[in-house]
Formats: sequence, C-alpha cells, structure tokens
Amino acid sequence: MTEMYTSGRAELYVGGAIYGGWLRVTVSRSIEQIAGGFELEVTERWPGQSVSRPIKPGEKCQLKLDGQTVITGYVDDSEPEFSSQAHSLSVRGRDATGYLVDCSAIHKTGQWANAPLDRIARDLCAPFGIKVKVETDVGAALPSFNIEEGETVFECIERAARSKAVLLVSDGEGSLVITRAGTQRRNATLVEGENILAGRGQFSWKDRYSVYTVKGQERGSDEFYGEHAASPSATVRDDAITNYRPLIVLSGSHGAGATLRDRAEWERNVRMGRGNRGSITVQGWRDSSGALWQPNTLVAVTSPMLWLNAAEMLIVGCTYTRDENGTRTVLSIARREAFDLVAGIGRSKLSRKLNDKELREKKKKGDDWSAV
Repeated sequence: MTEMYTSGRAELYVGGAIYGGWLRVTVSRSIEQIAGGFELEVTERWPGQSVSRPIKPGEKCQLKLDGQTVITGYVDDSEPEFSSQAHSLSVRGRDATGYLVDCSAIHKTGQWANAPLDRIARDLCAPFGIKVKVETDVGAALPSFNIEEGETVFECIERAARSKAVLLVSDGEGSLVITRAGTQRRNATLVEGENILAGRGQFSWKDRYSVYTVKGQERGSDEFYGEHAASPSATVRDDAITNYRPLIVLSGSHGAGATLRDRAEWERNVRMGRGNRGSITVQGWRDSSGALWQPNTLVAVTSPMLWLNAAEMLIVGCTYTRDENGTRTVLSIARREAFDLVAGIGRSKLSRKLNDKELREKKKKGDDWSAV
C-alpha cells in the first residue's frame, strides 16, 4: 500500500487557502442523512503562514481526505480558543445540502401540476445554487404537488421522493442526488481477526412484528383494478418473531404496480433490515484496494461474532476519524433490503421467486440476519 493511502491527510479549503494541522478529525456521511458533516479541531496558526486566519461561519468550504473530496458546503460553527499555553480552533460544517434541512421551502405559487420529482427538486434547490443529479428512474410526473405551510425544503422534497421510492443523498461535491440503495460491490472484504478492529451488532424486535396486515382504502376504477381493488387486505408473516405481535397498516395509496401484498412484504423486510444493524471499525480511511470507503456500496463481511459468513452487506454510513490513536473508519452496515422502497415498483412472479431463492441460500449459509 502506498503512502497516499496511509497518510491520513485531511485538508479544509476555505477562501482560496488550505488548512491542515488537525488535532482531531470526524467526518460522517450516510444514506440516512441528506448532508454529510465534519468536525475539526485545528491549530490556529499553520506552518508557512505569517499571520493566523480565523475560519468564519458561512464561508464556503471543501474538505478532502487523502486528496479526495468528501464534503462541499459551508462552515456552520467556528470556535477559537486560547490560553497562555495553547491556541486552537474548532470548526464544524456540512455539505451544501444541509441548508435544505434548515431553510423553509419557497417557490413562486408553491404548487406544481404534472411535474416530475426531479423538476420539483431542481426548482426548490435552485435558489441555493444546489444542482440535482438523478441516478435512478423517478417514475411518472406527480399530477399535483404543493408545499405545505411551514415545511423545510428537505421535508418537501422528501415527501415527494417517498412517493416515488427513492433516496435523497449528497454526493460530497455540493449536489443533491436522487438514488436508490446501491448495487456496486467493493473490491474488498472484511474479516474478523484480520482487518476488522472492532464490531458491534444491534438486533432488536422493538419495531418488528409477527404478522403484517395491509388494508387498502381505495375503490376500483379504470386505472386501479385487479389485486388492488379485489383484495381488501393482504397478510404476511415474519417467522423469526415467535411472540404474538400483530401490526395493521392502512395503505392510503399505491405506486404503479405495487400490490397490497407487495406493501406487506416491504413493511416486513424493511423493519427486519433496520432492526438488525451492525458497525465495524477498520484501520485507515481506505479499503485494501486503495479506494476510500463510501456509503451506499456493498461489501462482503465475515464475522462469527456478528453471525455473518461472507455476507454481502450494504454500507449505510461511514464515519472517518483521526486523533492521537491514528486514522479509522466506522462502517454502519445493514442488509440492502432495509433500504428497498416499495412505492411505484411492480414485482413480477419471477422476481419474487429469485428473491425467495436468494433468501433460502442465505439461510443455508447461516448468515441471514432475518432469522435473528
């Protein structure tokens, strides 16, 4: 492994200057948050500078780890501190998309007719100078959509995105990305006793149920027929939950092609996936191939303590740190199905058979977290 992969170099670019010399670095990125964030503790005077330059809130910034951009946005907080023996500066900031979380949604009349999701997102992001990238099919246009009084930009876009079964994330370069759970496999593996420094499992039944029943509330029409209209409800079981824990879900609307059974299976699978999570700590910020660890990618994990045997796991989030103990990355992992969304996604009988076959193979290998 070359020096560029082991340096643990963190640089903050602000106002045409580059700031290094960090005492502590924490950077977090996740598909569960629309904006990545960082917190840095730095010396106030850097080598080669004749005068100190405070980093001020509101300034545009770019954070690079080992030369790769991971955050592009603004400084949120700046806290200088001094004593007779030391001077320091703590800086916190986020991706530009963090402003979408903070600020109210405002756009002309606040209404759209027959507008696709990406157009709504672009209209709302434009005043902030944030570009929108589309990495997946966003489906048909929304017949009618409007801003609800008092909601933030993120709340507004997320409401529309939820109806189209897509995720909203930042690309680390200042843009909003409309995507789904990733399918890219990393050229690396994680093995307990080899390159895993520490691991932790979180297995919970709190939000899981033994029986899921989804009840429809829509009448049949020319566009809404078949299983949608004929079946007032659909029920599926989670065999891992042996206690009596029923849940009834009212389905006010369906995506195109999504049946009541699809919704019931989705409810079970997502709760199953999100009830079983793990975190793995590895040395450095890069994997064995030299690539920076990234959220929304798949990695094979073998960990007897976490009941995983060469299991393909989705990296939900990455937290990169540097302190007196060196550089590390904490990877939050879950099954990919925890982030599969149902609305608008039709499922053929063939796809169901393939999914069922995959689940049976996982159970045979003994690495199926759904049985936990």
